[in-house]
Amino acid sequence: MGIIYYMHGTNTDQNPDPDKEANKLAEETNETRNQDPSLDVPVPDLRADWLLERSLSDNSDSDEHRTSVITVFPKPIIPCYDCNTTENGLVRFLNAAAGYEPFQIYINKQLAVNGLDNGDMSQYGRVSAKMQTVTVEGQNGYVYLEKQIEVSRGQAITIAVINSDSGLEIMEIMDMYCNGGINSGCFRVCNLSITNRKVNVILNGGELTFKEVDYKELTGFKYQKTGFYLVAVMSSSAQSENILLTSNIYIRGNASYTLYVFNWSNTMNAIRILIVEDRRN
Repeated sequence: MGIIYYMHGTNTDQNPDPDKEANKLAEETNETRNQDPSLDVPVPDLRADWLLERSLSDNSDSDEHRTSVITVFPKPIIPCYDCNTTENGLVRFLNAAAGYEPFQIYINKQLAVNGLDNGDMSQYGRVSAKMQTVTVEGQNGYVYLEKQIEVSRGQAITIAVINSDSGLEIMEIMDMYCNGGINSGCFRVCNLSITNRKVNVILNGGELTFKEVDYKELTGFKYQKTGFYLVAVMSSSAQSENILLTSNIYIRGNASYTLYVFNWSNTMNAIRILIVEDRRN
């Protein structure tokens, strides 16, 4: 098992130091204020909120897998596709499919991202707001699927490549931003695991709970106060103490968080999680 922890535009250490994290966040906030003086967001005290307790599943393959937190850096994609109008949307790609070599993904026959491996997510690229053809290929040029998607003006979507009963398919996920204010963020869950078709996701032992999230279900956002939290993922058919994965997360004010659950192998409980933070520019 493994955890992929991708904070959009943020680097995450495997064993974060609260003092180091607090200083880093202060520097980031000061830089943001200098760029836009209208922003006056207080820097949270990470030392006071840091969670020291972690409870990992005994079903993990090894200690290495049980404690791994992998920082994923977004792969760059071409800035714009077929942008012959002023009406554009934003599109990024997530590889949540197990059992395949990295993909090449095209939009209208134009290469968007190359070498997208399991757990990789691309940056956003601008796309003309209309029907677009997405093609997913192997590195050898084999076409796994081709599908038309609708890109809406001014909207952002994540296109996830996922396992299905008939092979591969893509799922369009609307990316929305949080309006929680400086003291709270928004958190939601998307279950893309073909083996664990119902999962429970819990923050801090029940402070925030998503129960029986179905395969291909995207929950609505729930507000949560800023601070550090312990996120636990478990099968909905298991007892509460049978945790599959855990990860620490810091929730920032006015930021949106999506926790993706998907497979690294097509066997029961062989899941990974990806936590993505999106903030308003």
